[in-house]
Formats: sequence, structure tokens, C-alpha cells
Amino acid sequence: MSIEQPAAFRPRTITEVLRPATADEVVEIVRSGRRGLHPISTGYNWGLGSGLPVGDGATVLDLSGLDRVRALDLERGYAVVEPGVTQGALVELLRGTPRIFNLTTSSLRTSIIGNSLERGAGVHRARAEDLVGLEVVLADGRREHVGWWPGTSAVPRPHGLGPTLTHLFTQSSFAVVTAAVVRLLPRPEEVRVLPFTFAEDDLADAVDALRSWTEQRLIPPTTKVYNPVAAQADGYLAHVCLSGAGEVVEALSSVLLGVARHSPLVAGASAVDEVVRATYAGDPDPADTWFQRRTMGCPADRIDAELGLLMFLPILPFSGETVALAEKLIRDCCASTPAVTMNVLDGDAVDHVIAIGFPADDPSAVAEARETLDRLHQAFAAQGFPAYRRDVDRPGTATALQDRIGQALDPDGVFAPGRYTA
Repeated sequence: MSIEQPAAFRPRTITEVLRPATADEVVEIVRSGRRGLHPISTGYNWGLGSGLPVGDGATVLDLSGLDRVRALDLERGYAVVEPGVTQGALVELLRGTPRIFNLTTSSLRTSIIGNSLERGAGVHRARAEDLVGLEVVLADGRREHVGWWPGTSAVPRPHGLGPTLTHLFTQSSFAVVTAAVVRLLPRPEEVRVLPFTFAEDDLADAVDALRSWTEQRLIPPTTKVYNPVAAQADGYLAHVCLSGAGEVVEALSSVLLGVARHSPLVAGASAVDEVVRATYAGDPDPADTWFQRRTMGCPADRIDAELGLLMFLPILPFSGETVALAEKLIRDCCASTPAVTMNVLDGDAVDHVIAIGFPADDPSAVAEARETLDRLHQAFAAQGFPAYRRDVDRPGTATALQDRIGQALDPDGVFAPGRYTA
């Protein structure tokens, strides 16, 4: 068996592909004397390299066969999931229960652990905030639990006594993660997603208005803003999600609509369609309808084969001036405007998901996409806005301390170098 080689990235020589089915099998592989192990969850890290390792000669450790939900505690609000557990699988277990999961707007086929370790953006909060604890297999084959784990205390909290090590293993290649404890959210009584539109000329003023609403807690820090390409509309589209008790949602909606009259943001005539609302409510369409809309109709299993995709993901200060500058940089770097989604992270920061799509079988389109991505990296870095997630062709440089930690945990190079640390 092999790993698909996305056209957008330099081809890799892969030594072998191993597909364990249990954490015990992962331990055996790590202890087998192999070097250069590159773990993947489901391999759907589209636009950043999918299942490819950074360098040649790696052994890909495909963990999609570890697909059990080991525990589900609705009272205390957590699930213990393995790397092959997808968003869709956990959603189905939670339908009709008092809990929901913090979904992303990507495909329901994607791994919960994979995206959380990448620090992806959910619709309710950053995915890293969902992580409470991890089960890791270290380079010497020991299996350890870091952070909170069932049985250690009654209350699932990411921080315990002493140093918390959970995020030593996010965006790193220090171990294989074979399970994670993720927090579940209470199912709200009502979920209402209000759409607001605004013209391109009003971008800076509209973003400043959204920041003001967020800072004053009129809206939660979960707003998503789509540029005209991503919105498939003439102007920008913002989705503001209000959730909780029905009376609170109704009152906030009324206040927000009144405040919006004094801003460039124009409230939609009605709430967004049910497909979008259901995703925020934790009950997305099993047919992946929203995801297919966002990928020009391409289903998840045809990305890389038919639709080439490169992603650029910088974090910016949450200000109208900065977002307008980012818009100018995108125009300057791209021959045609890509789809851009802005995710509000808090009152001070917003990330950008810039998706460059192209026909995967067109060599000239592939070359142009790569050059465009190079220009974006250079232009945004020059402004102090580097990417917070890297692709396999552009790994980051480890700091001296990260190198020391990597040497201490993996002196023999059992794990292949990653995209963030050695």
C-alpha cells in the first residue's frame, strides 16, 4: 500500500507504510528498531501535505485503523478518542444527547486528533482548547499519559499539579499520539446563526465593528468572515453564532440587530440555512453538504486526485486596518482571488485560511499555485504575520530549546523530522 502524493508538493520517497490497528501494535512498531517514523491520523491534512512526511526515506505510520471511542462521559463532558476517530463518528454518538462536539467546517471524514494537534479552528473555539490529555508512545516504546486522564481525578481539567505537558506534543514530532481526551460542550437550548453582509469597500470598518462587538461580549469570539469567493456572493459574508437559553438568544439577537444598523454590516433577511446552523449546533449533515460547498463541489475522497489544494494560514491582529492590509497582500500575490475564511480567535486575533485551488492534473496550474504560495509566505512574513500552520515543503526551524527537548526524548531519530520541530 502507498500514500497518495498530492501534485502540489514535491514527491517523496517513502520506505514503507504501516497500518497498526491498536496502540499495542504502535508500541511494537516503535520498539522494532525502525527509524524515521512519520505518524498520520487519517491523512486528510489537505493543502498542507495530506499524508506526506517532510523528507525522503520516512516510514509512514497510518493510524486510521485506531478508530475506537474508548470512553464517552456525558455527565463530565469528555470523550477519549483514537487518531482514526473522525468528526462524523463522534457526531453520530452524540446525536440526541446533552452534549455536542466543537466541529470544524472541514469534512466529517477528518480526524479529531489530527486537527487538534495541528491547533485547527473549530466553530466554537480553537481546537487546542478541546484537548484535556493525551496518550503518547515515546521513542523508547513507553506509553505515557500527559495532562488529565480518566481515573486521575474527578474533574477533567487540562492543568493539574506541576508542569502540564499536553501541548509539548501539539505541532511536534516528539512522540506518537495514540489517544486523546477531548472536551464536549453542553448542548445549547437554541442556536441561531445570523448572517451579515458588507461591501468590499467597507472591509476595514466592518472588521472594526465585529471586533468591538466581540470585545464588549455582545457576540462570542467565534465569528467567521468569508470573502466574496468563499461566500460565493458579491460581497463579504459574516456568520455570527448566538447560542444558549432561548430567551437570551432572542434578547441578544434583538440588541445586535439594533447595533448593526449603525455599522456597515447589513443583517440578512433571515437566519442562515439549516445546513450551516446544524453544524454550529453539533448536528451536521452526514452528506458533508457544507464542506462540499466550500470545496467547489469536490467530495473529500477526490481532493488531491482531482482538486489540487494549497493552504496558507497566518494569524493577524484583529483590526480593520490589518485585515485590509492582508486583503491587499492577497491581491498583490495572487493572479486570481482565492477563497479566504477569517476565523475570530478572541478579541485581539483573527486567523486567515487562504485556500488556493487548481486542477490537480494541470502542471502549469500546479506551478502557478506553488509560486503564489511562495509569494504569500514572503509578503505576510515581511509584515510580521507568519503562518501558524506549516506545510511539508516549508517546515519551520526549531529553536535551540526545542532541539534539546527533541534530543532528550528521541536521541536515536525514531521519529521523522516534523513540520514544526526537529
